[in-house]
Parts: sequence; C-alpha cells; structure tokens
Amino acid sequence: MRAEHIASIPLFAGLSRDEQERVASVSRSVSLRVGEVVVNEGEFAFDFYALTGGVADVVRAGERIATLRAGDVFGEMGVVSPGGSDRWKRRRNASVVITAPGEAIAIDGREFRRLADEIPALRNAIHATTASRRVPE
Repeated sequence: MRAEHIASIPLFAGLSRDEQERVASVSRSVSLRVGEVVVNEGEFAFDFYALTGGVADVVRAGERIATLRAGDVFGEMGVVSPGGSDRWKRRRNASVVITAPGEAIAIDGREFRRLADEIPALRNAIHATTASRRVPE
C-alpha cells in the first residue's frame, strides 16, 4: 500500500507524509463484492476499514442506518476505544454490507490501536469520528 492511497482517505489526510507512510506500511487492500458482509453486528471486532471504492450499507437491527462511499471509514469503534483494557473486546454495533463492488483498505486492529497510540493527530481524528457515531450500549 502506498501513502498516496492513505492520503486520499479523509481520516488520514491531516497526517504528515511520514505518518501516512506508517499507516500504509500496515495496510492491505481488499476487494469487495456485492452482498458481502464485511463486518457483522454482534461479532468481535478485529479490523478497521476505509472504503476506496464502491458503496456499502450500514445495517443495525435489520435497518439501514447509513450508506458509505469512497473515503468513508468503518470498524474504528470496534478496535479503538477511549477506555483502557477493554479496547480489544468490543463487538460490532452494526453490519456493513457491500451494495456496489469496490475496494477497501484494511488494517489489523492491533496495528490500528498502536498507530492511534503513537500518532496524536490520528488519535484525535479517530475520536472525532467515533464521537459523531457513538450509540448507547
């Protein structure tokens, strides 16, 4: 993965070039097919995703609550938490279902947490994103 791909995602756009390269070094590209359930509501969270193409619906309790497009991210709430030791125990609070084929950047949750701990600008961007999406538990 190249830093240019990372820089095209708004969550990472405010990072320095060096920080974007660090993110790129732990990222992998995944192809997404129509109907594919990338994350499933209620399951444990392992990865973070950023759509680079395609369209996906966010579904909670069988109801579509959002539509994601290129540049949108998902999975951050399951792998990064403002809390301490419970960070890796989070379950997905919604499913993400692909409705138009595309690609995404995927990052292992442990690597994403490490980067968030080491890069303050990324941590701040993640917290802003999660704050806008927070749902009652």
